[in-house]
Amino acid sequence: MGPGLITELAFSVLGAAIVVVVTWLFGALKSARVTPQAASDRLAFDEPDFAAGEWMIGADGKSAAVVSADARETAVVFVLGDGLGTRRFRRGAVSLERDGAELTFRINEPSLGAVSIMARNDAEAEQWVLRLAGARL
Repeated sequence: MGPGLITELAFSVLGAAIVVVVTWLFGALKSARVTPQAASDRLAFDEPDFAAGEWMIGADGKSAAVVSADARETAVVFVLGDGLGTRRFRRGAVSLERDGAELTFRINEPSLGAVSIMARNDAEAEQWVLRLAGARL
């Protein structure tokens, strides 16, 4: 290893460190949080004709689900980078899996395979599985 190679390596490491510091300073490493207000605002912006009913905001702040007022559709709001994304679908159009307190919507589109929502507890997750399957509690 010659001195030129060591110098190039040092500049590469320094350059990478500068990129990390600048990214941190300007907040690019911050992730959005799904709050009731943020989820409602984003869904209203993306899907203005969706009449929201009851919400379930994920305990981890990464996602939320809402059943439409007429109970025919469901929408999910989820963290996507430093913003929020939404998907809307008719009841039964996507599969729903439950693992303890975690609900996973298998959306199966090229840009988004699944959205997971962490309920506060197993009982809440079970209530939402029944609600999303069509049972009224």
